[in-house]
Amino acid sequence: MTHSPPRPDTPPYPSSNRWLLEISFDGTNYSGWQYQHHCITVQEVVQKHLSNIFADLPITLTGSSRTDAGVHALGMAASFAVPDRPSIESEKLLRAMNRMLPPDIRLRRIRNVPMEFNPRFDAVGKAYTYVLNLGRETPFSTRYSWHRHRSLDIDAMREAAAHLVGTHDFSSFVVERSKIDDAVRTIYRIEFELIGNFLCISFVGNGFLYKMIRCLVGLLEAVGSGQRTAGDALRVLEARDRGQSAETAPPHGLFLMKVFFDEAPITTWKLKNVPFFT
Repeated sequence: MTHSPPRPDTPPYPSSNRWLLEISFDGTNYSGWQYQHHCITVQEVVQKHLSNIFADLPITLTGSSRTDAGVHALGMAASFAVPDRPSIESEKLLRAMNRMLPPDIRLRRIRNVPMEFNPRFDAVGKAYTYVLNLGRETPFSTRYSWHRHRSLDIDAMREAAAHLVGTHDFSSFVVERSKIDDAVRTIYRIEFELIGNFLCISFVGNGFLYKMIRCLVGLLEAVGSGQRTAGDALRVLEARDRGQSAETAPPHGLFLMKVFFDEAPITTWKLKNVPFFT
């Protein structure tokens, strides 16, 4: 029996429309996206300002992802049921929110979606990019890239990444495996772009597990630095044991680039620049 995805929320106010927000943020000062009781998150900040605009109604956002503390986003997706009153046009809301939000959070786009739309379950793919700094550290790069003090063999990293593309059980690349029912995911491609002194590794897949990309980058970096071989990537993957892999890469080099709700853009998406240059 198949089950329909759950509706994201049932608002305590009349609502005839649902809007999908594309949000960019610098995650340095936040404990991730999802609301938490004892620390500040991006969801909490955006919801607070939405509620202020909509006459203090209790707006609840449903996000497509749960980014970790310190992780950044260019294309986080979240939706909410729009109150019928007060009536506000989407473009006016976009401008008002970007005047009110702190400078490390911005709304990029707003579009109308069906009331039953759920950004978590209706997403068909995601793109993330991890940035490694192979040159000198600066006060500006330190927040957004993982600085490596040693040279990396990028060809070896590409060879290792080829073993990780496809549909696999990624238990070796997930933190807190016992909390996850199914560790099978599909990575469509892993791409390497050297832009100046920044090595950008982009992952495009149907979905990713908790800290999965940071675990993958940790192994790829170990291969590039000669601590592991390219063949180790396959052996670690097949072991399905987190203890067999490398250390987890730090969060500040990771960017959620795009959430896909249609299949076609997945095949055409490509990194155009270092994320924090965009």
